[in-house]
Amino acid sequence: MASITKRGKKWRARASYVDAKGIRQQPSKTFDTKKAATEWATRLENQIFDGSDVNAGKILFPDYFKEWMEINKKDNVRKATYHSYLITLKFIEDAFGGVTLEKLTTPILQKQLNKYGNTHKIGTVKIILSKIKSALNDAYIDGIIKRNIFSRLKANGLEPDHKINFLNAKDFEKLKEFLYTHTENMTDSPFLLMALIALETGMRIGEVQALTKDDISNNIINVNKSYSRMTNETTKPKTKSSIREITISQSLTKLIENYVSNINTEKLFVRNISSTYVTKYMRELTEAADVPFIHFHGLRHSHVSYLLYSGVDIQYISKRVGHANTGITMKVYSHMLKEKEQAQEELTLKILNYSDQ
Repeated sequence: MASITKRGKKWRARASYVDAKGIRQQPSKTFDTKKAATEWATRLENQIFDGSDVNAGKILFPDYFKEWMEINKKDNVRKATYHSYLITLKFIEDAFGGVTLEKLTTPILQKQLNKYGNTHKIGTVKIILSKIKSALNDAYIDGIIKRNIFSRLKANGLEPDHKINFLNAKDFEKLKEFLYTHTENMTDSPFLLMALIALETGMRIGEVQALTKDDISNNIINVNKSYSRMTNETTKPKTKSSIREITISQSLTKLIENYVSNINTEKLFVRNISSTYVTKYMRELTEAADVPFIHFHGLRHSHVSYLLYSGVDIQYISKRVGHANTGITMKVYSHMLKEKEQAQEELTLKILNYSDQ
C-alpha cells in the first residue's frame, strides 16, 4: 500500500513491496500537491500489482549486465564464447560505470558505441552491440526498462583490411609442393605439418592443434574437438556441424603416419603456439615458399578457393569445412564464387558464340 504524508508545504508519497529477490523496497517521491502525489502513488501501485519491480531500473548498467550474463550465459556457452561477454562487460564498465538502467537512453548508448568504434574494427563493435541488445531486450521484457532504447542502435567502426587472405591456385600448389619437399623437418618443426593439414583439409587452427593419434585412421581425420588459445582448453567444437570426418589424400596419410612414429605423445602437436608466433611462423613459411603472405586462417580460405577453382561441388565443400549449410559457405566465400561465376560466364559465352568463319 502507498501512503501520502504532508511534510511542510510538500506532499510525500511512499510505497512498499518485496522485489523478486525477496528484498523489501520502499520507493518514495515528494510533490508540491497532494493530487500529484496521489496520482504518482496510484500509478506505482498499479505497476507493483502487475508484478513490476519499480526500483529495478536503479541498478547500474554494468551490475545488471554482469548478473545477466552470469545467469543466462556462463553455463550455457563455451568458455571461449563467454570470454566475449567478459570483453563486453569491460566495455560497459568503462563506458557506463555510473549509469543506471533507468538513465540509459539511445543517444547515450550510441555515443559511447561510436567512441569505441573510433579505435576498434566494426566487427568487434558488432559483437559488443549484439550482446548489449540481448541484455537490454531481456530488461525490457522484464519491465526493468520501460522503453525500447536498443533496437535503433547501430555499429560503427573501423573497416577491416581488405587484404587478400587466400592463395590462388598456382600459389596453393606452390606452397603444397614446398611443404611436401620439407617433410624431413616436420618432427623438429611441427608447424610445417600443421600448415599442410590446414591447407589440405580446411581445418581451423584450433581443430588442428587438438588432433590426437586416434583422430587419424584409414585416410580420414575425425574432427571432434578444438583447442582454444583464449582459454587454454580443449573442448568440443563450437557448432555441431564442426564435428565431421574429412577424407585426406594417401600422401598426407602416409606423412602423418611417419610423423606419429617419431613422437612419443598422444597429441600430434604438444606445444600450443600463441597467435603472435603463429603469425611469425606463417610469415617465415610463405617467404620460404615464395608465395604471398597469408594468415593461418588463410590456409582454410585457400583450401576452399582451390576446391572451387577445381570445380568441386559447393555442397561437399560446405560439409568438408564444417559449415551448417551452403548458405554460410556462399556468404563467407562470395568473392571467390564471383570469380568462379565470371570464369564460367566467359566459358559459356565462348561455347555459345556464333562465328560464320
